[in-house]
Amino acid sequence: MDDSDSDPMTFIKYKGFDHLWKYTGPWLWWLLGLYFWLPVLAYIVLPYFTSKRRFSKKKSATLFVLGDIGHSPRMCYHARSLAKLDYYVTLCGYLETFPPEDIVDDENIDIQSIDPIRNTLGLPFIAFAAQKIVLQCFQLFNLLVEYGCADYIIIQNPPSIPILILAIIYKKLLSRDTQIVIDWHNLNYSILNLKYQNEGHPLVRFLKSYEKYVGRWADHHITVTVQMKQFLVKEFGLSSKRITTLHDRPAEGFEPLVSMGISQSEVLRNHELFESVGDEISKYRILVSSTSFTPDEDFNVLLDALKMYDQDINLPPVLLVVTGKGPLKEQFHKRAEQLQFSNRVIIKTAWLSFEDYPLILAAADLAVSLHTSSSGIDLPMKIVDFFGCGVPVITMDFPAIGELVKDGVNGLVVKNKADPAQEIFRLLQEALTNDELLPRITNGALKESKLRWDENWDNNLGNYFK
Repeated sequence: MDDSDSDPMTFIKYKGFDHLWKYTGPWLWWLLGLYFWLPVLAYIVLPYFTSKRRFSKKKSATLFVLGDIGHSPRMCYHARSLAKLDYYVTLCGYLETFPPEDIVDDENIDIQSIDPIRNTLGLPFIAFAAQKIVLQCFQLFNLLVEYGCADYIIIQNPPSIPILILAIIYKKLLSRDTQIVIDWHNLNYSILNLKYQNEGHPLVRFLKSYEKYVGRWADHHITVTVQMKQFLVKEFGLSSKRITTLHDRPAEGFEPLVSMGISQSEVLRNHELFESVGDEISKYRILVSSTSFTPDEDFNVLLDALKMYDQDINLPPVLLVVTGKGPLKEQFHKRAEQLQFSNRVIIKTAWLSFEDYPLILAAADLAVSLHTSSSGIDLPMKIVDFFGCGVPVITMDFPAIGELVKDGVNGLVVKNKADPAQEIFRLLQEALTNDELLPRITNGALKESKLRWDENWDNNLGNYFK
């Protein structure tokens, strides 16, 4: 026996290294090299070649709307404001209706379609939601690859699933200089809770956690109310320094009739919406409301109030125009037919063009908003449209409404939550018979019409985007 074989230390030294080397080769060094170079590739090389703004001095912004662009006025307003700062703006969303012409014609704004996912198979809610998220991930990722390397990515919330987390991942891997901004229109989890009426439901809790924790990765936040900003600071732990409150204001096109140089009688006499009423239209007071016919607005309340109104023969006749479309529209029609109104109360529904919508609003004597807010801290854009046209509003009461409607000044607030239909009837009766009240709140609405989006945006967000 060799002496070296009897030495255990010699055996370990020789056999150990020889054993390891048999299982190694060039592939090991390639693997180690890839391991050390992968971070460099992911964080330096790829961002350099995918960042389009490196090849252009012009700033850019990509806006994501997981909804119909044509009925997302606030995001369209953002696009206009950024375009006026000479940004190249990519507006991504559904094209279910034709967007405003000035958005389409603006050479600084490019519109990219997101295909809406329909539940054509009749899947249960959870199964369809999962299918929708998966399919949207592919669409949105392709858009991010093409347009995500912008100076800013602005995301409308709700909904922010799955675009928010995709944008954050994209930024971290491919475009770290991009700033992600969330425009908080409402809280997504509170809208979902309209379905379950239980904040402890697993899906509601998940969505709240998603908004809370994923939202923290955004660089800046915009809220529609001060109360929403306070909520995000207190409940979601966001820094108040990273939140800007931007109240909605009407854009160009929403103006009082006097600014358009048109009289109410001209509109009522010439627009096809009122043709069926004939010459009697001059006797009617015009009411207007706008809705998406969704469960967060109970139009039975308004219909019941109008039935009470119909039964009082001493009140002036009214014609209500309800604009919009949505899943509960047919149910609204059936309910209106069941109530069998006399010709003293005429109800019309209409899907109006962008040119006609402000005109019909401006021709109204009084508007009605049944928005109750799932969260209590958002504000309905339609009231802003009403005020832009100088039309006062009757609105439901909720915590944030005082930031927009001043009771008895520019509108009337329904404070009797026990019997809102009775209260709306009372307010209609008072507003349309009191010679002092309606002119006063109309004057207040006309003052609101002078507060415009452009000036408001420039004062609050202009410095951030310059």
